[in-house]
Amino acid sequence: MLARDIMKKRVLSISPDHSVSHAARAMLENQISGLPVCDDRGRLVGMLSEGDLLRRAELGLVSRRDIAGVRAKPEAFIKGHSWRVGDVMTQPVVTVDEDMPVGRVAELMAAKGIKRIPVMRAEEMVGIISRSDILRAVTASLPDVIANGDEAVRRAVLARLCSDLGLEKGAIDVTIENGTVSLSGQVESEALREAARVAAETISGAGGVRNRLRIVANGGASDG
Repeated sequence: MLARDIMKKRVLSISPDHSVSHAARAMLENQISGLPVCDDRGRLVGMLSEGDLLRRAELGLVSRRDIAGVRAKPEAFIKGHSWRVGDVMTQPVVTVDEDMPVGRVAELMAAKGIKRIPVMRAEEMVGIISRSDILRAVTASLPDVIANGDEAVRRAVLARLCSDLGLEKGAIDVTIENGTVSLSGQVESEALREAARVAAETISGAGGVRNRLRIVANGGASDG
């Protein structure tokens, strides 16, 4: 799944010459947490988010200490007092290409701590993705579908353990007992043991997972 598959194509944007109060009203009326800022040519020049409006003079948050520090941090004064969106917006803008996998988009949003991210085609903004779009993609995802039968399930679980977790085939064994997947062998940590259980549970047709993997530590093994 790619960014273009989940993005909203109709994007509400504002001009850098709009007022901050106008932008705040637009966010409230449309129930969104941020707005792309575009110039007269439609080029993306910034983003205005709720976070950009948290230290505004209108909120009474400007203290004597803030005033005394204007010479040291004039940018903060501008951000807290200017009525123009262009002075308050965040730039440069974090964007993604329309062909970026959704998983990468989610990782970028988490790493940057942002709630909305514009989607680009070359220099043109063609959509926007919010955290709610990511959540919808998660709820719409389907479990892996594999062939029926115990042997098919066993092979699929083993392949998942090797490909996703990097486990060696010789270190683990997968069997099916009355429809339940049984894992045995050795792994290096409790976290890896639990990851193996989760990987096995993602395979469609697994009626449950019995985790008999042992943890190998400091040259010895302990029962998990």
